[in-house]
Amino acid sequence: MTPPINRVARIATLAIAAALPLWSLSATSGAATVTDNVNVVGYSVVGPAFKALETSFLATPAGAGVGFTNSFGASDTQTQNVEAGQSADLVNLSYEANISSLVTTNKVSASWATQEATYGRVNTALTGRAAQTNYSTPGIVTDSVVVFIVRKGNPLKITNWSNLTAKGVRIVTPNPLTSGSARWNLLAAYSSQLQLGKTPAQARAYLKLFITHTVAQPTSGSAAMAAFVAGTGNVLVDYEDDAKAAVAAGDPIQIVTPAQSLLIENPLALTNTGLTNPGAKAFYRYLFSAAGQGIFASLGYRSVLTTIWKATSASFVKFTKPNSLWSVTNINSQGWKSVNSTFFWPTVVFATGSTSTTTRGLVTYLERFAGTAA
Repeated sequence: MTPPINRVARIATLAIAAALPLWSLSATSGAATVTDNVNVVGYSVVGPAFKALETSFLATPAGAGVGFTNSFGASDTQTQNVEAGQSADLVNLSYEANISSLVTTNKVSASWATQEATYGRVNTALTGRAAQTNYSTPGIVTDSVVVFIVRKGNPLKITNWSNLTAKGVRIVTPNPLTSGSARWNLLAAYSSQLQLGKTPAQARAYLKLFITHTVAQPTSGSAAMAAFVAGTGNVLVDYEDDAKAAVAAGDPIQIVTPAQSLLIENPLALTNTGLTNPGAKAFYRYLFSAAGQGIFASLGYRSVLTTIWKATSASFVKFTKPNSLWSVTNINSQGWKSVNSTFFWPTVVFATGSTSTTTRGLVTYLERFAGTAA
């Protein structure tokens, strides 16, 4: 689901107004005749950001003659659509496994993560005049963290993960069958317990409680926000950037950042058709530029470009001990390659001799308990 158009317009306008003075964008308008159309496919929440990014890009010399066709929705659904033949030159999806799936189906090059150095001209390994990135995972265009969104005034006094499984708490989080946001949220819930010193068995038990308190699982992150703002549940688990955008748009919510959270890394890739599209390659570079990253930052994303992160980090919650911010590799050193099957495999596989301890598809198994505590 795409956010209501008036909200998208408000957010995009705020982003452009905030970014223009900061990053000195060119005022040159793009040409009226489109010679390079760029098909952009992305996860639902990032749609408003691309509205602002595309508008600003078209005002630069590199944007002359470029046009855009956009499609934003639940990340897993978008991935499946591209695999099925939907046109896509550039994909910005929720998590790395989505891109890996497109590699498997020959839509994206296996070397997609190196595109940030080749076309974006940024990389942690580059020196001298080349821009540096503020992270160690290649191919990531924005960072975020998992947060709680509550009603204005925080009537239930929710401050931490244990509060989410208290009596009467009704959680809204997207559906893990369709949404990357849902997967980040569930992994954050699980890893929060490990960060607190709990055992994997205790973390699994907590995750079951978390899911039983879940009363709605909309198809995407933006659909989950819309449901929450409309009155469903009393706490929404979401991207920090989506929460900040909702506050900027005037929604009656409040952000609670738990002391234990998970680093969200959103990948960007040129597809095989995008590699032959000059406009797509130019726009890819723009997304990693100071101007592009400045717009992302103005919308609540944690910039991956070191210079922009240093200029904007004061507006973000910091994670210093005893608080902690984990990444997927803290859960398993192999990252999404292992985590995706352990938690989200569609077929549940139990450990030998067990009917409740899974080796694959933990969340798939626990989903049968969703809403039972409501």
